[in-house]
Parts: sequence; C-alpha cells; structure tokens
Amino acid sequence: MTYPTLLPPASTTLEKALEQVAFGLTDLPTPVRDIWSPDTCPIGLLPWLAWGLSIDLWDSTWSETEKRTAVANAIAFQRHKGTPASLRTVLDRIDPLIEVVEWFDDRGTLDPYHFRLELPLLAQSDVLYDEVLVAQILRDIAQVKPVRSHMQAVFRVKMAAEAWLLSGARTGGLTRLEPTVDTATALEPEWDTYLQTADGEPFLDGAGAFLEV
Repeated sequence: MTYPTLLPPASTTLEKALEQVAFGLTDLPTPVRDIWSPDTCPIGLLPWLAWGLSIDLWDSTWSETEKRTAVANAIAFQRHKGTPASLRTVLDRIDPLIEVVEWFDDRGTLDPYHFRLELPLLAQSDVLYDEVLVAQILRDIAQVKPVRSHMQAVFRVKMAAEAWLLSGARTGGLTRLEPTVDTATALEPEWDTYLQTADGEPFLDGAGAFLEV
C-alpha cells in the first residue's frame, strides 16, 4: 500500500521510502490499554508499569499475583502514604505480629514523633529475623513512613530469660533479661547515624542501602 506523501518534491528516494515505512507502522496494533492495565500487562513489562505508577516497594521475588496486586493497589496506597496505615501495610507483608510503639505510648523512652518496632519472639512467629530482613524493614519503612516520624529502634520483645536482640540491621548476642519488655536497650540505630535530606529522610544508594555518616 502506498501512502500519500507529505514531503517536498525535492525529497530523496531514501526519505520517501522512510516516510512510507513510518506510515506503515501506524497500522500496527498497539495495545496501549493492555499495557497500562495490571491485569493484562505482560509479566515482562510489569516492573515498568510499577515504575510508571511510582510504586515505592517492589520485590522481584514476588509471585505474579503479588506483583499484579501491588500494581492494582498503587494509587490507593499512594493516597495513604505517609500515614500509620501505610506503615502497617508494609509491616503486615513481612509479619503481622510486628508491633509499632508510638512516642505517645511510651513517653518515657521515645522522643516526640519517634517510634520503635517490637519484633515477636521465635516462639510467636515463623518469620526468621536476620540482618538482611531487618535491613529490608528499615529500607521499606523509610519509603512510606510519615516524614515527621523517625524510627528509633528495632528489637524483640523480652519475655524470656534469654532472647536474641536485633538492633537495626545488626544482631546482638544472647543476653540475660528480665521477663518484661526492655525499653532501655537497643536504642540504635537512630536516623542520625545516616545521611539525611533537609526533611530528615535517610539517603538510599542504588542498591537500596542506607548511606551512613
């Protein structure tokens, strides 16, 4: 099929040929609507759709169903990003038993607009909390937490004579503990140990790790 030319008479044969090819490309089916749908987007293009929708949290190890669900919920998640609800959504993906203690619930230990996480004991949860997972928790929280709020500590609730203590992304040794919640130990890492923006947010490098001072 020959298409009408838009080129001037002095155009070269090559230019005219390229024009005909360009016109022909407009006849090819372009399923833009399918690509922008979380249900019909090809799985190989799904990460790009997630990027286009500004999804903050993405894990290549998720199943296809989890990835499509994350994309489908992207706009709804952005609407409550920066709220305690968004923080709860992220933590529930890892372990619903993780508790968030706000500063107004523990004024004796936490400064205003600070909070800490209390991880469940081994006997309470099947999730294995190692350095990699705790680092992931910190990274994910930095993406969705309220801007004015600061994560002060991550540690296990002390309910046994001996328990593993996790402070930030570093594991501690076995420690003799009282059978109550320890609110004096593991007060690090604080955001102050990381390079921060003017809003107090920690910088992440290309690999998703915190840039420390």
